Amino acid sequence: MIDDELHPEALSIIKDIRIAENSGERIPMYNMNHMEARASYLAMRSALSPPAPKILKSINIKIPVENQKISARYYRGINKDEKELLPLTIFFHGGGWVIGDLDTHDVVCRQLANEGQFDVLAIDYRMGPEYRFPTAIDDAINSINWVNKNPLDLPIMNNKIAVCGDSAGGNIAAVCCINSKINAEPKIKFQALIYPSTHLGSNYKSKEKYDGYILSKLLMKWFEEKYINKNQLNDWRAAPILFEDLSNLPNTLIVVAGCDPLRDEGIAYGEELKKAGNKVEIKIFEGQIHGFLTMGARISDTNKLIKLVSEKITNSF
Repeated sequence: MIDDELHPEALSIIKDIRIAENSGERIPMYNMNHMEARASYLAMRSALSPPAPKILKSINIKIPVENQKISARYYRGINKDEKELLPLTIFFHGGGWVIGDLDTHDVVCRQLANEGQFDVLAIDYRMGPEYRFPTAIDDAINSINWVNKNPLDLPIMNNKIAVCGDSAGGNIAAVCCINSKINAEPKIKFQALIYPSTHLGSNYKSKEKYDGYILSKLLMKWFEEKYINKNQLNDWRAAPILFEDLSNLPNTLIVVAGCDPLRDEGIAYGEELKKAGNKVEIKIFEGQIHGFLTMGARISDTNKLIKLVSEKITNSF
């Protein structure tokens, strides 16, 4: 481990985790079952996130998928007009396709809705091990198609849609953009991918170098086993970097944390998008760790990240 590369605020969190694990107060997620891990992840997000900011309103809604419905949460930011039609950012939470939900990223979605000139819709896609690959992807695609039809008459401009996600959610957002390109609809104007997983099952150098900084090889293996079969790892919906033609995709912001096992594959995906002729900005938050988007109570760079994503999405419309 290379602690001296970490931002002091990030290192403080890493040290707290090590102390808790060494004392037995905290059990690593890969030694839990998925239900225990979900509860642990929610507790950790709650401890590391700032208080939820006030917004104009949030509404819990249901989106039909297959023969059931999934949950979603619609946000309108403070100081917005209740009836004004606004663009929409569809948000997919991180958590390795196994953990995470609307509540783990509620503060982030509120911050984005307040900061940007758009509404936010967070999607509670189904996860492994109960629903394995590609269910999460299918739910996300169905959600975007549902938004495009806007059956609830939300005050949104369904011709101005962006997607955003962190980690596994970044993977889902990237795949949705490729899918929309394949099907020529619905049109997605922008994608903001925050330390995204772009090459599941790969072994980039950063996975070795930063092993154990929030993400570890053991934890990533635990996620993969619960989400996807080994013979599916080369499916582009698991690894969008493998898609044969990455041209004509939306303008893109890729954010990576400097000390993140997923750093290299996020940068690699951005470079592949550039080679294919897309407009891409890659932003590296040096010294930061995986998951810092939801650590705003302890990490000052989180506010800079929220402002950056909000600004880039707002300007894309």
